[in-house]
Amino acid sequence: MIDNKFSVMKFISRHKILFGCLIIAWIIGMIFTVLLISKSNHSKIKVQRMSHPLIHPLQHNRLPPASSFKMVKALRYCNPPNDITEGQEGKSPANSSLAFVAVIIRHGDRSPLRPIRNQSIINCGTTNSPLLQKYLKTLKHLRGSAKHLAPFTILPLHPAEKECTSAQMTLLGAHQHLMVGHVLQKSYEDHGFLGKNWTTGDIKLFSTIFSRTFQSAVAFLFGFLPTFNISNIAIVPSPHDRFCMSEYYCNKCPLADQLRSLVWKKRKRLLNSHPAVLHLLQRLSPIVKSQPNDPDILDPFEMFDSLMGYVCHGSHLPCIPGTNECVTFEHVRNLIAYIDWLGRQFVRDNTNAKAAMLNMQGFLNHLVFSIKNYINGKDTAKFILYSGHDITLEPLSAALGIDDGNMIPYASRIVFEVYNSTLNNKPKHVMKVLFNGKDVTKYTSFCKSFYKDSLKKSNLLEYGLCPFESFQKFVENFILTTGASSFKEACNSVHATSYPFDVRYSSYVDDSYKP
Repeated sequence: MIDNKFSVMKFISRHKILFGCLIIAWIIGMIFTVLLISKSNHSKIKVQRMSHPLIHPLQHNRLPPASSFKMVKALRYCNPPNDITEGQEGKSPANSSLAFVAVIIRHGDRSPLRPIRNQSIINCGTTNSPLLQKYLKTLKHLRGSAKHLAPFTILPLHPAEKECTSAQMTLLGAHQHLMVGHVLQKSYEDHGFLGKNWTTGDIKLFSTIFSRTFQSAVAFLFGFLPTFNISNIAIVPSPHDRFCMSEYYCNKCPLADQLRSLVWKKRKRLLNSHPAVLHLLQRLSPIVKSQPNDPDILDPFEMFDSLMGYVCHGSHLPCIPGTNECVTFEHVRNLIAYIDWLGRQFVRDNTNAKAAMLNMQGFLNHLVFSIKNYINGKDTAKFILYSGHDITLEPLSAALGIDDGNMIPYASRIVFEVYNSTLNNKPKHVMKVLFNGKDVTKYTSFCKSFYKDSLKKSNLLEYGLCPFESFQKFVENFILTTGASSFKEACNSVHATSYPFDVRYSSYVDDSYKP
């Protein structure tokens, strides 16, 4: 031990000049590092203040870094384009071939539905990407070439590139759906699902009559189709956000209205039981609304929608000029926590599920009819796109039993895939349901019994596949479970004191959640 110490000291004494130089170099390096960090921070603060000249530059109204744990739930709702990656779509056994796909989407990022403070100076653009640049360049050259898209011809093919106009989709929203289309194209590439020579007869497209849903459909198709040919695109307008598709299902349904009224009363009762949330809304309303005389924002979902206009675009949160009255990100987090909790109160709510099933009967019957027609060779359309809203996907997820209580993010997708496969040595048509890339087939109301009965009997379970017959029976026999003989009769049974039909829920939701 003594010899080792002596050897080390001897080595240091011989090379003391070298060690001295190393120490001096380390000190100089630390000085330069401190100076560079200081200069970098100064520049960042300067840029932020210059880019938001009318927003109060207070420390407590800034957003946390995008990488911060605090931002996880907010950004999950915002759904940044770079977070949209390939999911479980297109994954199937080797002995299965993809036959049919239906996709129902929520529109991409938009400005809040009502004007908010400093809205004109929030940057609603997006970072450049080769796909986005190609999309913009192509669509700008197609102006006037889409006259066949009536009644959508009065709408621009793509959003404004920087402006944040109330209720209008942003370029960020278009970028999201370019990515959604692109990842689905990659998922189905190995299946040879749609070739470069696809025709109008291969696809059917539906959109509600809003610029944000129309532009979302166009952006999705630009990313999804092997070749983008505007002349082959015909989008059918839907006046109803739930795609009921026929007058029979689109007519007023008194029972559905009665059930939805019960849901809204429960929601109001829950809000009134949280005075802290009511106080938060009263405090934030004068800060967030655009003008002092504008109506107050006292609904938690309306306030959430308004605040996401800042958060999803990386803007400072608003302040009342000349005061320290600001929205902080803690306020945003508290509101999100309440909305998450509220959503989970309706996950196993049968009243909510019954209303959803009634409201989505038209869509579900149209989907079953379209799949049957393709299987039986009566129609060549093997891909359907429905471009809708959060209020489209919410009741659909509740009707299918896959609602997890969370808000529907921008550019969300529910995908129905039908495969030609073999089940118990017999040819079968099987299907798969995916929510934002996650396979949720085994959690659906129509497939749980198959999974219980077929456990360990079929390799289809591994790939989340379920017989199409199960879905068909679930949709076509729903009215019989109500005790009625027709949809119209079920809708008019509003005086019933109890409802004999029941929609069973699965364990898709994490029961360990505690508000």
